[in-house]
Amino acid sequence: MTSSRSRLPGMAVLWLPLMLLGCGLAVLWLGVSLAVDVNRSAGLLPGRVVATTFRMGPITDVEYTGLDGVTRTETFEHRNGRKIHPGSRVHIRVWPDERRAEFDEGDKHTGVIVVGSALTLVGAGATVFLVLWHHGVRMEKSRARAHLWWCWLVSFWR
Repeated sequence: MTSSRSRLPGMAVLWLPLMLLGCGLAVLWLGVSLAVDVNRSAGLLPGRVVATTFRMGPITDVEYTGLDGVTRTETFEHRNGRKIHPGSRVHIRVWPDERRAEFDEGDKHTGVIVVGSALTLVGAGATVFLVLWHHGVRMEKSRARAHLWWCWLVSFWR
């Protein structure tokens, strides 16, 4: 009879690749959602900082001309790490359908998509490896087959 303590590492090994795959897909979905949200916007508009305050957090009043030609002044909370002072120029990203605007933070979705893709590939590879291992595929045979296929492929380049 085996104890549950001895089976715990085995169960973790079986579930870890599936967890990596699930987390990778979730992070990839988040990155794609961020990219879609940015691409739904009407684009970047130039703005000029009118006033700033740091008492209640970094709050900035920005004046910009919208797509309809109307000049608006809106208050934004920014956390992008750069110093913004009155008179400086900033870029505002506008979503006119939602009546929403925010500071442009650049490509905040690219890193998330790369990390999600990497986690998905590692999780999928580990899952395939464990399924093959579980069904008794010996790695020596598959390594020999891979070497045979590789030699056959390289022979065309000679």
